[in-house]
Amino acid sequence: MTDFRFKASLAKEAGFAPEVLAELPAYVDVKVANGDIAGAVMLLARGDKLIFSSVSGYCDIERRTALQHDAIFTLYSMSKPLTAVGILTLFDEGHWKLDDPVSRFLPEFADIAALPGSGATREPTMLELFTHTAGFSFGRTPEEVLQTIERVDWSGARSLSQLIGRYAAMPLSYQPGEDWQYSVATDLQAEIVERITGERFDLYMAKRVFEPLGMVNTGFRLDHEQSRRLVNGYIQDPESGRLRPATEAEKLESIFPMGGTSFKSTALDYARFARMLLNRGRLGDARILSAEAVDLMLSNHLSDDFLETTRGVQHYVLGNGNGHGLNGLVCVDPVRAGRPVGKGTYEWGGAFGTWFWVDPANDVLFVGMTNLRRGQGDMRPLDVISQDIVYRAFEEQ
Repeated sequence: MTDFRFKASLAKEAGFAPEVLAELPAYVDVKVANGDIAGAVMLLARGDKLIFSSVSGYCDIERRTALQHDAIFTLYSMSKPLTAVGILTLFDEGHWKLDDPVSRFLPEFADIAALPGSGATREPTMLELFTHTAGFSFGRTPEEVLQTIERVDWSGARSLSQLIGRYAAMPLSYQPGEDWQYSVATDLQAEIVERITGERFDLYMAKRVFEPLGMVNTGFRLDHEQSRRLVNGYIQDPESGRLRPATEAEKLESIFPMGGTSFKSTALDYARFARMLLNRGRLGDARILSAEAVDLMLSNHLSDDFLETTRGVQHYVLGNGNGHGLNGLVCVDPVRAGRPVGKGTYEWGGAFGTWFWVDPANDVLFVGMTNLRRGQGDMRPLDVISQDIVYRAFEEQ
């Protein structure tokens, strides 16, 4: 385990205006008081300096249990960057290349382009799994999404391999590389890790990523003490406008680890992961990835022509200055994107309101965690507001 520790520092010493940064926890406090969110844990670091840390609200509204800095959140899709690092450890060892066909590791996908109703003439490559351009799709309409959910039956799958087999039986919606649709492609990465290593995905991640980085509160399974710190998930009821606990069905948690979701973590643990990315694969005395592998992860892999058309999911907009790296959005032109971040900023979030970004140009990382399911059409979530405030504080120095 690495000996790395963040060093507490004054915001001004790191180049931020403290009075502007103070607007962020004040904003969150108002949202909690109004019943708009249950709570949030946030932190900001520049270099090895932890310059902002905030906790507001509740992990359990009904019991009025206050949220703590070491609260554990379900990451949902913010697991995807973790998965990228996990499978990139095998890239560093020469097990796979970006242009490898997926069937080299998952033979059941060799004939996927020939399935009835396929919109493809070839199978996807490894790179296309990372960029959501592999041909998989949840569907373009609510009806198609429901059909996909029924056909896949995530809750009925008993193992990752069984789930992958169901994906292999579904025709691709489009020619790989010719569209961007948020999809199940990241789960294939986890299965590839399992087949190459012979280890269950979460156990491999613990051995090669979490434990070396000192991410002691990150994983798929939690022990008894950690389970007591796991926050409740909430949903805003559309009729009353009030928050209510999410049901087990609404949480969509799997009984086995998956690549696109599944992991749980704390804000500080995830900040250690983010710091490793900014250090190009190293944290303290622990080397997780080669610098070259991290550069691949944080670089845009879509062409300029491809990015002329905007696509996206939730508030993440692909195109108009934003590209896609390995399992995350990359801002390639902040001016064109109309965003305050530095060029090359990499980010992603989760379904119940976790988010993070790393900004290599400014050596800045931010991690935010809430426990409220994202609403459709919310283009000004805390993700966006936090970036606006953080960089206004930075710019005003």
